[in-house]
Amino acid sequence: MTFKTVAAALVGASVMVGAAGAAQAAFVSPTSVTWENNGSVTDANRTNTNNVMVQDGKFLSLGVGGWAVFDFGYERAASANDGVVVETTFNCVTANDGNCTYSEEADVYVATSWDGSYAAGTPLTGATWTKIASIPNGLAQGGFSFTIPEAFRYIALLDTSTKQVDGFDVDYIAVTPLPAAAWFMLTALGGLVGGRWLRKGRAAQAA
Repeated sequence: MTFKTVAAALVGASVMVGAAGAAQAAFVSPTSVTWENNGSVTDANRTNTNNVMVQDGKFLSLGVGGWAVFDFGYERAASANDGVVVETTFNCVTANDGNCTYSEEADVYVATSWDGSYAAGTPLTGATWTKIASIPNGLAQGGFSFTIPEAFRYIALLDTSTKQVDGFDVDYIAVTPLPAAAWFMLTALGGLVGGRWLRKGRAAQAA
C-alpha cells in the first residue's frame, strides 16, 4: 500500500470517526438510576430502571406522583449541557396543550449533589433541587429537549399526572456534554489536521 493510499485511508477514517462521534457520542446516559415503585405501577416490565438507557420502546414508569433520580456520574459545568427525555404513550394523539389524549406529565429538576435520602412520594430532599422544565407526554414522543442552565450531576423526574395508573413512562433520558455543532467542529478540525499531515508527507516524498 502506497503512502498516498495509507494517508487517504487515515484521513477518511478520521472523518468517519468524527461523524460517528457527532451522531452517538454527543449523548450520555446516566450511570445509575434511583426509583421506587409507589404502588401504582403494576406491570413488572415497566419497573426495570435499565429501560431508560436506550431508546427502544421499553420504558420505566414513574408511577402517578412517582419519581426517579438519574446520576450522570460527576458534576457537569453550567451552560454546557442540554438534556433529552423520550416518553412512550401508545397510540398517542397530541392535543393542543402538548399532552396525548391519554395525558401524562413530569417536571424536571437538577442538583449538583444528592445524599440519596427521600421520603415516599417526595424525592426532592437531600439536595438543593432546581426545577428547569415541565414535560407533557405528547411533546416527548420523539424526544423533548431542554436546556440545563446551571451545573448539575443529578436529574430528577417527578410525575405530575393526575389520573393515569402508571404515570409518566421514560423510554430514554440523556444529556449532551457538548452541543452537536461542537462535535461537527471537532470533526472539521480533525480533517484539517489530517490534510496538513498529508501535505507534509507529500513534500517529504518530493524531497
